Amino acid sequence: MTTTKRMTLLGALVLMLSACGPEPATTATTTETTTGTDGTTTGPTTSSTTTSPTTTGPGTTTSDTTTSDTTTGGACLEFATTVPPDGEEVPAQFTCGHEAPVCPSNGVAGLFSFEESPEFDDKVSTEDLSRVHCLLEALRDRTAGEVAYELSWPVLGTDEGTLEIAGEFVIARREVVEDFNYEYEEAALVLEPPQVFADCRAQNTASAAWGCLRPYILVDTQQLACVAAPLVCE
Repeated sequence: MTTTKRMTLLGALVLMLSACGPEPATTATTTETTTGTDGTTTGPTTSSTTTSPTTTGPGTTTSDTTTSDTTTGGACLEFATTVPPDGEEVPAQFTCGHEAPVCPSNGVAGLFSFEESPEFDDKVSTEDLSRVHCLLEALRDRTAGEVAYELSWPVLGTDEGTLEIAGEFVIARREVVEDFNYEYEEAALVLEPPQVFADCRAQNTASAAWGCLRPYILVDTQQLACVAAPLVCE
């Protein structure tokens, strides 16, 4: 075989391999010419940046790209579980240690009563409106301490919790045991302005009070602002 034929076959083989393999790395080249203060010119300098392709599958070639996400502020102080505790109750996840009872119960079963689940029932009543008013006043005045409550509705279990008042926020905790289902939620929620609770108190009805207290008792982090970590107690 002549030299010319050998070179022709070798060139064809190279072309076939190039078509099957990944795309070659690309190189960007920058040439700079520097002129000194004395008027002399130095030779060109060349710098290059190479991007290597990454093959993700047959016939697909992409370049590696890394993006970074910076988050400012701490995460919302909230906790939820559907796993029943080993003991009698779930230990508090967040606390400022304000355990002094505020607006204690006078023996009435529930702070509020409903015909259906509190999440879906706006027909609310109470057998202890004075205690409901006490809670509104405590939130208005930012009275440090803890309010224990129970909600009454046709549940095969219990629906109870606490509101720990700590300055400009409350740590809301709620535990619902319904038949074989279990839910526990806890979150640090920013208190609305005092006038909001004063206005609810002035209306002197269970429905108005529930309208103000509902997002705190139901631990609604979508409606209320959540305190960000780390927890700073007053």
